[in-house]
Amino acid sequence: MIEKNPIEEWPLPAARIEQVERELRTWAEKPIDYSFDPKGTPLFSMMELAHSYARRCVNLANAIRLLLPENQIVPAAIIGRALIETVAMGCLYLHDMGKLIAAKDHDRLESRLARFYAGVQGQTTKPVHIMDAMRHLNKVDAAYVEYLDRKYGMFTRFMEMPRASGKGVDGGFDEAVSVIRTYDLLSEVSHPNGTGTQFLFPDESNETKTVAAARTRFRGASLTAIWHGRHLVAALEERADLPERYRAEFDTG
Repeated sequence: MIEKNPIEEWPLPAARIEQVERELRTWAEKPIDYSFDPKGTPLFSMMELAHSYARRCVNLANAIRLLLPENQIVPAAIIGRALIETVAMGCLYLHDMGKLIAAKDHDRLESRLARFYAGVQGQTTKPVHIMDAMRHLNKVDAAYVEYLDRKYGMFTRFMEMPRASGKGVDGGFDEAVSVIRTYDLLSEVSHPNGTGTQFLFPDESNETKTVAAARTRFRGASLTAIWHGRHLVAALEERADLPERYRAEFDTG
């Protein structure tokens, strides 16, 4: 039997996860088109990379959905961690492209674009570090959580649901679903230390409620990773007009 996490039973998050998946698929399938001829500019590659982050997220989310019905918690958690990193890098990428276009700094724009493309092997260009992307995503996430709780009190209100049913969640709701907390949880089980190895794969004689609860927690975190894809969707929507901004600032004709 597949264990469930209290967060999965809350109507808004469950529906929101599915909505985020639909929105990511929309961006993954969106064609790249322009109101002008982008020839001679890096715009096609720039927008192709932006949409590719969405395609990668859809691929990873699909894998999580396939694994969880089989109760394959550890691979789902590892993929969830990779999904959050993809969201983080996509958000930082779109932020940086917009910032450098606004600054009219064409040289730095192309240099920065090259860094997002760069890999580790055989490259002279230094790639963007994933923790730079995670720090950016953490700021975006914290601002989003604060805004929603200030405007709607939604996180405080949703905390009452699991408490009323006797299914407590450590900390506040904002902490339970924060991107860094989710990432840290998934990182813990992704690393082959005691938590993700001996603790989750004990001898049959050592199966306990504590082990079942841990699997439930990581299962919920894997789904929450999909929910965090909303930040990439928001970044894609906010910067959908990057080609027009580029044309205006660099006078491409």
